[in-house]
Amino acid sequence: MSDTVELKDWEINPAAARYTSTTSFISQMAAKPQARYKFIRTIGFGGMKTVLLVFDSDTGREVAMAIMPDFKERPQSDLERFLREAKLTAHLEHPNIVPVHDIGVDSSGSPYFIMKFLHGQSLGSLLRRLKKKEPAIVEEFTMKRLLQIFIRICNAIEFAHSQGICHLDLKPENVNIGEFGEVLVLDWGLARAMHPEAADGTLPPIGFVEMSDKRIKGTPGFMAPEQIKPGGVVDERSDIYALGCLLYTMLALSSPLSDNPVDDILMRTVTGDIPDVESVNKGKHDDIPSALGAICRKAMTVEPRERYHRVSELREDIFAFQTGHVPKAENASPLKHAGLFISRNVLILLVIATLLLSIALLVLGYHYNKLVGEIL
Repeated sequence: MSDTVELKDWEINPAAARYTSTTSFISQMAAKPQARYKFIRTIGFGGMKTVLLVFDSDTGREVAMAIMPDFKERPQSDLERFLREAKLTAHLEHPNIVPVHDIGVDSSGSPYFIMKFLHGQSLGSLLRRLKKKEPAIVEEFTMKRLLQIFIRICNAIEFAHSQGICHLDLKPENVNIGEFGEVLVLDWGLARAMHPEAADGTLPPIGFVEMSDKRIKGTPGFMAPEQIKPGGVVDERSDIYALGCLLYTMLALSSPLSDNPVDDILMRTVTGDIPDVESVNKGKHDDIPSALGAICRKAMTVEPRERYHRVSELREDIFAFQTGHVPKAENASPLKHAGLFISRNVLILLVIATLLLSIALLVLGYHYNKLVGEIL
């Protein structure tokens, strides 16, 4: 289950999202010069927008144009969401977030925003190819490589949180893997500015939306329980839950509860009835280390207060695993700590052991020679 869906009659009440606005920004936006963006082809469709490949005659490069061609038939809320995505994404300048180059309206009055044209493939497509065991993909995208990709996703989300913004729709299809190792988080259409101080003049006030119509949008299997439960408070830890689901999917090559009906996924997400990633993967692929399973479980705990409080904590546990340390999430025994310490320092310990043995042999030789001298 990878598609974003709209769920009705599920109330959400974010603590900081107290502000409403129906301000239209279209009248304030610059109209596109008629000849600047030249249509090449349609790339795809996503929700309320169409994405086109166009040639920017000013810069001499191909770019992607997200446009809402039927904006006149759309409700005000759709316009606000479209423009909020454009403004929020433009505000988030980070190497792992898709850049927005321009925002405006075309000659017909349709709002648009211009993004980098992405080459490569989505993380979702990559994982499906891994599941099919395509030899070249399996060889290139080892677990080590996948964890490097995951860390870059964490970097993007941590930066967004530092700007007071939550993504709220993290999933493999919203991550692009470039041909030269680039990792970009995209589709910020459900992003929310979580704190008033995030509205620093560059973000529109529609970054604050009161969900008064009791409708939310998200992706079952990646949505946090509080995005589903009545009265749930959404904050940065909701993205941390989704990061846990992403890690789970990258390890198991299938999303949590992927084969279940939507209603069942929602119910089991709220109750936490999700199988451990190690058991899902068992017998299909390489064994998943218990440390990574523990990290997934902590990130995906039903109660937000029991999850990682910050993305940096999650990333540090991944670093701990990569460097042969015990992640905090694992609560490992002293014996495992000792075993990993020996593994990390085996060369140093061998050198020390060799030195001690040499010293012992020298001492033993000295006393032996002394004893033999006394006897003679």
